[in-house]
Amino acid sequence: METNFADLLPYLSAIVTGMVGWFTGRRKTKNDFLQELQSSIDLLAKENAELVAKVVELNRQIIGLRKENEQLRAEVEELSLKLSNVKTITRKA
Repeated sequence: METNFADLLPYLSAIVTGMVGWFTGRRKTKNDFLQELQSSIDLLAKENAELVAKVVELNRQIIGLRKENEQLRAEVEELSLKLSNVKTITRKA
């Protein structure tokens, strides 16, 4: 039984085609995975930037509220002093 290269050619081409397809599919799978990871990273980076912006805005509001609180405390202290003077004046009279 004599085998020619021509007889083996269909089997060899099937094996080579299968190997090429496997390597191509594997590479595509890795690329798809990397693209999904990159998309996740981009989404997380976007959400992180939004959260940082919110934190900065909230810190600004906190600073403003602290200033307002200090002003109100000063006004309350001033009014308390005036009220204690009024009580003293009305008691003497």
